[in-house]
Amino acid sequence: MCNPRRVRVTATREIAEEWRRSVERSVSLGGWARGEARVRRPLGQMGAPVLAALQMLLDRGAEGWNETERGFRLEIDGGYLIYDIDAQELEIVAVLEDEVQATGSAGTELRGQVRERLETEQEGRYWDDGYGGRTEEVARREAEQAAQRELDRSTAQHLADAADQAEAAEAERLQTAAREDAERQLAVQQAARDAELAEAARARLDAVGLRALRAFNGLLAEAYRDAILAYARSRGADGIRCDDNNGTLEIEFRIDA
Repeated sequence: MCNPRRVRVTATREIAEEWRRSVERSVSLGGWARGEARVRRPLGQMGAPVLAALQMLLDRGAEGWNETERGFRLEIDGGYLIYDIDAQELEIVAVLEDEVQATGSAGTELRGQVRERLETEQEGRYWDDGYGGRTEEVARREAEQAAQRELDRSTAQHLADAADQAEAAEAERLQTAAREDAERQLAVQQAARDAELAEAARARLDAVGLRALRAFNGLLAEAYRDAILAYARSRGADGIRCDDNNGTLEIEFRIDA
């Protein structure tokens, strides 16, 4: 067996092929829907001394109450209540929230053409004595077949590269369009869910109102206590006594005529 010999084959191909690719982008967004129902209760009939005592309690930092632009707010199970100082009103609000999600998409079909001259060189090996059937003809035929396979692969790669470049150029626009579509769908879903939650909140407003009044009445009782004690002291009352018996306030004092 002699040393192997080599045969080299150079192959070229002029391509002018069209490519087509469908491209789509999708964006998922999440948000919150919210429904509220509210009722107002006037407090002006309680009188200025009680309301003044109530505000003093709130100003000193009544537990759970936070100052807002409208007055003071207390979070309760299922909603919140606001004591509006200027309007002398108690506003009770039932709140329901729910998470909503929407997916938007945008797509297009990209097209183009690749014009290119491809070239490749492949090698085959044989032996002068034809050892193992490896003749020059066999080696040349195998090299030619390898060259065609390489040209096919290179053609496909050029087409894919062209499509990839076009897709990359469109990516930002499609992503933006998909996000805008998702935002539109999310807005529609939120509006529909808001309406449903508002209706449900109205149905539970009475229950929330009971919890709100229980919380407020505890603070109001303290305001009445302070207002009565302030009145007694201002009149020089004697024997002032104030007891809390299981949530019932007992106040006793004597004012001489």
